[in-house]
Amino acid sequence: MTSTPNASTPSEATSPERPAQGRLANAADSVLRLWYACPFRWQILIAITLLTLLTGMIGGILAVFDSRNRAAVETHSNVELWRYHITAKMRAIDGPADVGPFAERLANEMAQVRHVSIHVLNIDGSPVQTPEPAEKASHPEGEEGAPDWFVNLVQPTKDVSTIPIVIAGEQLGSVVIEGEPDDEIAEAWELLRLMAILWLGGTALMMVGLYFVLGHVLDPLVVLADGMRELEDGHYGLRIEPPKVRELATLAGSFNTLAAALDEANAENSRLYRQLVAVQEDERRQLSRDLHDEVGPCLFGITAGAGSIERQARNLPEDKAAPILSCVEEIVLMSERLKSLNRALLNRLRPVALGRVTLSELIGEMILSVERRHLETRIERNIGLLPASFGEDIDLTIYRSVQEGLTNAMRHGNPTHVSIHLATEDTPAGPCIRLRITDNGSGISETAAVGFGLSGMRERVRALHGTLVIEPAEPGTALLVTLPVPNRGEEAVQPSVFSARAKS
Repeated sequence: MTSTPNASTPSEATSPERPAQGRLANAADSVLRLWYACPFRWQILIAITLLTLLTGMIGGILAVFDSRNRAAVETHSNVELWRYHITAKMRAIDGPADVGPFAERLANEMAQVRHVSIHVLNIDGSPVQTPEPAEKASHPEGEEGAPDWFVNLVQPTKDVSTIPIVIAGEQLGSVVIEGEPDDEIAEAWELLRLMAILWLGGTALMMVGLYFVLGHVLDPLVVLADGMRELEDGHYGLRIEPPKVRELATLAGSFNTLAAALDEANAENSRLYRQLVAVQEDERRQLSRDLHDEVGPCLFGITAGAGSIERQARNLPEDKAAPILSCVEEIVLMSERLKSLNRALLNRLRPVALGRVTLSELIGEMILSVERRHLETRIERNIGLLPASFGEDIDLTIYRSVQEGLTNAMRHGNPTHVSIHLATEDTPAGPCIRLRITDNGSGISETAAVGFGLSGMRERVRALHGTLVIEPAEPGTALLVTLPVPNRGEEAVQPSVFSARAKS
């Protein structure tokens, strides 16, 4: 039994073309990335420049072929012209003695002639000796010869014509006429060079003009792109002026329609969320009232009853009073624990001191409460000079923002240091309140989802026309809240939405 060697399949064989194809694909991808990374204006300019260069190259190639044909036609016509001329002149030759003067006359005539050269030869092929002629015509002043590569491209086949000098059936010599296309090639080179200079200058001027023209034409697109970024930032009140270009005016109109729809939807969402917050705060107020008015007295009654039982038990014998006093002690401890929990719930539902103390004191009390629960964390506060109150809506929003920021920092970041900065600032749009909370914790992950607390806080801030931004810090996380400060007139006109009961 014979065994056959394993034949490699075409897919298994290594093809030398594959690495080359991979390199070409990578190069093409790199070029495309660079192309799409360029601004639209530069893409148009580069495309027009490449098309102009391609057209110029094609025109240059056609001009080279045309110069070659013109040089061939020009030299051939000159050779034929001088052949007829010399044939007519040869009629004056009567014998060998006239060949020398004939050659001299031709040399003098050729002194100022271009494109051809004429040589008079004896019967043995040697040139007829003539006096030194006048200086032959040269290139005009400032005109240089064509480069070798151009001469090689344009150089036609050399045209040579020989006319025998025959008298009475006897050949005395010959006249050789050779075409000289060098002058014609030099003229074609100068013409092409001048055209190339003019073409390059015109192209450069056209590109500069197109740069500014395209900038003017595409400026509405830049404004539109800036407007889209403004919409992404939530500035739905933005409107752009329609440009004079009809197509771009249509885009601008669509943008304004979209912005108006988003503005209306945002206003409706803000209104609904303000109602939601109003209902939420009203429910919190009702719950805190019930806890204060119902649970508080019940706990007080339990404590008072436990005290009465304790007094009665102390009148009993010691062996009977001991278990009763032990139970009373447990009741008192549980009652105090419930009182503490009740006070914490009251503060979480609604700060008891809201509207009774200044905003700075209210936030300071809340920070002290957090510090007591997290002894390992140092909280640095930098609260500027604030008024006693900005109004219940803003005061409660700032309080909730600080509360949510500290809660998230302690729950997710485990920091050792937290910094709180709160102050008012003057901006071109008017005075505003800036709150910044930074910590040195583990930071926020890029893939982490925003929790319900922060989402609700963002909507609460947006309902007051403010912004809430969460960004990474070095190290840790930073929370930035910005709220506009309404003037007194607005406070008087607009009722508090967080304290009013929502209407169904």
